Amino acid sequence: MIVTEKICQLSHKGVDVQLNLPINHLLENSQNILIAGAGGGFDVFCGLPIYFTLRDMGKNVHLANYSFSPVEIVSHYSEVEVLRDGLLAGAKAGVPYDFNHGYFPEGYLSRWFKETYEEDITIWMFAKVGPSLLMELYQQLVDHLQIDTLILVDGGVDSLMIGDEAGAGTLLEDTISLAATFDLDIPTKILACIGFGSELEVSHHNALANMAALIVEDAFYGSCALTRKMPVYEQYEAACRYVWEQPSHYKSQINMRIVSATLGAFGNYHLYHDYLPLEVYVSPLMSLYWFFDAEAVARRSLLRKAIEGTASIQEAHAQTIKLRAMLMSKARHNKPLPY
Repeated sequence: MIVTEKICQLSHKGVDVQLNLPINHLLENSQNILIAGAGGGFDVFCGLPIYFTLRDMGKNVHLANYSFSPVEIVSHYSEVEVLRDGLLAGAKAGVPYDFNHGYFPEGYLSRWFKETYEEDITIWMFAKVGPSLLMELYQQLVDHLQIDTLILVDGGVDSLMIGDEAGAGTLLEDTISLAATFDLDIPTKILACIGFGSELEVSHHNALANMAALIVEDAFYGSCALTRKMPVYEQYEAACRYVWEQPSHYKSQINMRIVSATLGAFGNYHLYHDYLPLEVYVSPLMSLYWFFDAEAVARRSLLRKAIEGTASIQEAHAQTIKLRAMLMSKARHNKPLPY
């Protein structure tokens, strides 16, 4: 039986399988928690198992994303709460059924909540801007929601890259989020990564080296794994599939690999057979969360220091190219893992 059929036959009534978060000790006094997708796209979906776990613990939890969709789209296709025109708004109660934009994961996620739980959950959207402006938007949302804990979520591990690596992946967006939140006056700031190995362009040798450096600094909080019997995992998978299967909507390669790994797939496995971008190597490592001190991660980043004063994504991108060119001659090379 193929992996994708097995999930349909699982019945977990009476099974209490929880996500064992290693950060619970940091959240004892937290009441208003913001889970934000650091790298944009579907990163906010990677935070859903954490979101449901913390809600079950009685926490007040909010969702946000550094969005790849134009923030203005919310006003046209969804109920909306606007905090800053064109820059910060919340998609609420989903999108109409005749919507055919092709890419609006935040709006569809909100509609999934409405259809599944009859809940009007707002998915906040930050415009794709540079770190100095994004910091203002984060501060505005933090004040609006009275946030005391921020959990940035990265699908993959390129948020851990500092800028001097070969195979650094698409680290700009994640670094913009880390830079924007670095000086925010919030008691607790955490970075959560999931999907190790899912980014084909990333040097995972260098990612592990960066993890080791964070361990030396006592900035690594621990790991935990999704399993297919967890209700919070089932909710996450259901939300992903709901959005992926909307007409003409894009799918998330990283989240597809996380789902595949959690269901037990291995090797060159594709969750959707009409979506075969490249040969991949799915493994159980992709279902692991890794938790870090977000400030410590940002502090180590050479790229953060290069872009922190930029207001637009174009300025930040130009500074990224400049930094990478300067570091090219002494870049840390990619190496195969020895096992």
